[in-house]
Amino acid sequence: MMIERAEQLAALAAAVARVRGGAGEFVVVRGGLGTGRSALLHAAGEEAAARGLRVVRAVATPLERQVAHGVVWLLLEPLLEAGRRRELPAEVRPDLDHPPAPPDPRRAHLVLHELLELFTEVVHDTGPVALLVDDLQWADAASLRWLAYLANRMGGLRVLVVATLLEGDDAADDVVVKDIAHTAARTVHATPLSAGGVWAYLTARCGVPPEDEFADACHTRTGGSPMLLDALVNTMLGHGLHPIAAAAADLAALRPSPAAARLTRCLRAQPAAVGAVANAMAALGEATEADVVAEVAGLDLPDFDAVARALRRLGLVEDPAGGLLRFAGAMVGDLVADQLTAGEQDRLHLRAANVFYRYGRPVEQIGRQLLATVAEPEPWAAEVLRTAAGAALTNAEPRTAAQYLRHALAHPGADRAELLVDLAAVERGYDLAAAHRHLHQALGLLRDPADRAFALGLLPVVTGARFAPDIRQVRQVLAQLRSEPGPDAAEAALRLEARLRYLERGVPGSGTDAAKRLAGLGDAPAHGSPAQRELVAVLLYLATVADAAPRESIVDIARQVLEREPGSPNQMYTTLPLTVLVLVAADALEGVESWLAAACGPAADPDLPTLVAWTGQAVVAAASGQLAVARERAQAVLASAGPSRIGITSTAMRVLAEIAVEQRDPALARVVVDHLEPEHEPWLRSLAHGALALTEANHTAATEYFLDCAHQLERSGRVNGVLRPLRGRIALLLAATDDPVRAEAVAQDEASRARAWGAPAAVGRALRVRATLLDRDEDAVPLLREAAEALSRSGDRLELARTLILLGERDTGPDAPENLEEGRRLAAACGAHWLSGSAPEPADPSDGGPLTATEQRVVELAVSGRRNRDIAELLEVTVRAVEKHLTSSYRKLGISGRAQLAAAMRGHRAG
Repeated sequence: MMIERAEQLAALAAAVARVRGGAGEFVVVRGGLGTGRSALLHAAGEEAAARGLRVVRAVATPLERQVAHGVVWLLLEPLLEAGRRRELPAEVRPDLDHPPAPPDPRRAHLVLHELLELFTEVVHDTGPVALLVDDLQWADAASLRWLAYLANRMGGLRVLVVATLLEGDDAADDVVVKDIAHTAARTVHATPLSAGGVWAYLTARCGVPPEDEFADACHTRTGGSPMLLDALVNTMLGHGLHPIAAAAADLAALRPSPAAARLTRCLRAQPAAVGAVANAMAALGEATEADVVAEVAGLDLPDFDAVARALRRLGLVEDPAGGLLRFAGAMVGDLVADQLTAGEQDRLHLRAANVFYRYGRPVEQIGRQLLATVAEPEPWAAEVLRTAAGAALTNAEPRTAAQYLRHALAHPGADRAELLVDLAAVERGYDLAAAHRHLHQALGLLRDPADRAFALGLLPVVTGARFAPDIRQVRQVLAQLRSEPGPDAAEAALRLEARLRYLERGVPGSGTDAAKRLAGLGDAPAHGSPAQRELVAVLLYLATVADAAPRESIVDIARQVLEREPGSPNQMYTTLPLTVLVLVAADALEGVESWLAAACGPAADPDLPTLVAWTGQAVVAAASGQLAVARERAQAVLASAGPSRIGITSTAMRVLAEIAVEQRDPALARVVVDHLEPEHEPWLRSLAHGALALTEANHTAATEYFLDCAHQLERSGRVNGVLRPLRGRIALLLAATDDPVRAEAVAQDEASRARAWGAPAAVGRALRVRATLLDRDEDAVPLLREAAEALSRSGDRLELARTLILLGERDTGPDAPENLEEGRRLAAACGAHWLSGSAPEPADPSDGGPLTATEQRVVELAVSGRRNRDIAELLEVTVRAVEKHLTSSYRKLGISGRAQLAAAMRGHRAG
C-alpha cells in the first residue's frame, strides 16, 4: 500500500525507463528507520520486472558484514548458469571445498575488474538487469567496493541498481557508502506520513474512515512512521478495536512486538552512545532540553550533539522545537523504555532526579523521576516528594499526591509522623479506610497535643462511626490542650471540643448542655475564630435536634456562621455542614444552596467533599419540595459513597425513604432497604422498613415501624428534624388503622411542638394533619387557612401545594377555587403530578381487566369504610384522583357503586 509516494514512484519508474533505453542507473532510497524504504525497493523491483528486467535481490545484515563478497554473491549467483559460476574469482565463491588463500591486497582491484567483466557479459547475454540491495550500509566491505566500482562504470550498461540506505546509521557514514550515495544518479527520500496520510492508511486497512480523534491519536503515537503505523494497526485489529474516538485512549497500551524487535535491532547496531541517549530520553519520559538528556546519558555536549543528529537522521527523534528533544512518536519512547531492565530504569530515573534537582527544576519533575525508582534515595528526596505532593494537590490531583507521599515514607530519615498525617489528609477525599489507617499510625508517633489534635480532626464528622476517632483519646488530648498556654492550643481545643461533642451526641442531656455552652460564648458566638465557629456549628446542631434553644436565635447564629465561612471543599471536612441541617430544620433555606454549590467538585469521580455537598443539596431540595432534584442527588450519593461512608449514606437514605413514601414508590423504598448496613442506626432501619411497608399498602406494619423509629429518635434526644414530618405521618396512619383517639393525640402534640419551635413548614404541616383528621369542614378550614398562612413564609412549596389543594376542596368560600388552582400550580412546579392531576392518564383497559396497584389500595380503603377525603389524605393524592380511581374500579368490577364493592372484591380475589 503506497500512500503519499507518487513522487518517489515516478522517479523509480523513470530510472527503469532509462535502463530500458540502454543507459545504466544507480538509485539510492534514503530514509530513517521504518519510513518505507524497503517498500519502495519492492515497488522498484515490481516496476522493473513489469518492464522486462531480470530482478535480483540481496538483503544486507549487520551479522554478515564480515562475510567478504557476501552481497556480491547474492546478486551474481542467480544470474550465472551453473557452468559459469566457476568463472567467478575464487575470493567470491563460497562453494569451494577449500577456502582460498588469504586475500592479496594487490588483487583487490583485479577482482573488481573481473567481477565487472563477468557481470557485463551476463547482461549482454541475458538482457537488462535490476539489482536490488536492501540496507546498503550493512553490506560487507568487499561488496561495497564492487558496487562503488560498478556505480562509476554504468554509462552504457543496461543495469538498474536500487539500494536503500538507513539514514543516521553509523555504518552509513562509511567512506565507501558515502561515495556510492554521492555517485548515484538519483536519490529518492522515504519520509513519514502526514496526518492525512495516516487517515488514508487507516481507511484502507479498516474498511471505514476513522474518526478524526482516533486518526490523530495514531499519528501522535507513531509520528507517521509506516513501520510503526502498520504494526500498531495490526495489533489494534487483533485486539478488536475499531477506529473510533472512544478507542483512541486504548492505543497507548498497545506494544506491537514486530516494531519493538526492529527498533531494538537498529539501536543495538549503533554505537553505545546512541542507545544511551535513547534510553535517557525514554526514562525522562517527556520533551527535555538537550543538556539534561546529555547529562542523564553521561555524555559531554559535543559527543551528544553527534548522537542527537544520528537519532534525528534515523527518524527516531524530531528536530528540536523550542530547544526540547522528543521522540518522533510516543510509541518510540514506550518501546525503548520497555527494553530497559528494572536495574537500568532505576539508575536512569535516579540520575534524572539528581540532574533535575541540580538544575532547580519544578518539584513535580523531580518527583515523577523519584516515583519511578526504588534505588537508594538521596537525602533530599523525601522533602522534594512532600513538596511535589503539595503541588499535585494544588492541581487537583490527590491520587498523584498520595503516590509522592507513600514513596517518601520509604525513604530513611523521613519524618514518618508528619508524612502519615499528610498522606491521610490527601486520602480522606477518596479512600477513608486508608486515611483512617494512616492516622492511627501517625497518632502512635505524634507527641505534641496540638499535632495530635490536628490529626484527630482530619476526618469529617459526617462519615459515621466506622472511622470516628477513639473518644477516650479525644478526651485525653483535649485535656492536655486545655492545660497548654497560648492561642494555638486554645484554637485546637475548640476544634477538638466540637468533635467530642458531636461524638457524644447520643448522651442524654447533650442538647441542653450544648445550648448552655452556646449561651456562654457571648452575644455573637459566630464572630469568634474559625475554630469557635466549628464549635458553634455543633452546638447549634445539638440544640436544634433536642429543641433546646429558640429557633430565631439559632437561625440568626447559623446564618452568621455561613456568612463568615464561605462554602468550599475544605469546609466539608469540618463540622460546618451540620449548619445546613440546622437551617433545614428551621425552614430557613435562603443562601444554603449556593454555599453547598461552592463545595461541589467534578461529578465524574466525586470526592468526599462533593458527596457531602450533594447530600446537603438533597436535604435542601427535599425540604423545598423539589423531589426530583432531591432524588437525583441522593441516589448519586448512594451510588458513589459506598458502604464505608455510613454518615453520608444515612442522610441520603433518609431523604430517599421520605421521597418513596411521598411518591408511593415501592421500588425506591426497596433500594433504601437493600442499602442498609449493620452500622446504620436503628431509627433509620425502622424508617426504611416503614417506608417499604407503606408503599406496599401494609399500613399496620408501616405504623409499627414508624412508631419504633419515633421512639428511637426520642430516646436519643432527637425530637426535632426527622421526627417532625414522621409524627404527622404516624397520626394519619393511626387514623387509617382505626385508632382515631391516638391519632388525634399525636397530631395535637405535634402541633403544640411545632408552634413552640416556630418553623413555618413544621407549623403548616402539623396544622394540615390536624385538619385532615377533622370530619367537619367548618372545623378543618380554619386550621387549613392558618397552615396556608404559615406555609406562605416557608421554603416548602410542596407542603404549601398540598395544603392549598386540601383547603380548596374543603372550603366553600369564594377563595376556594383560587386556592385549589394555586395548589395545583405549585404541585405541578414541584413535579407532584399525583397532587396536580397533570400526569397523563393511562388508557382505560377493557371492562373486567385487573385493577392497578393504586386502584387496589383505593378500593381496599373504601371497603374498610374510609371516606374519599380520608383516602386522599392517606395516599396524599387529590379527592378528584380518588374519585377517578373508584370510577375506573367500578367499571372493571362490573358494579354500579360503592355499596357493591365488598362483595365484588371477594369475587375479584376468588377469580
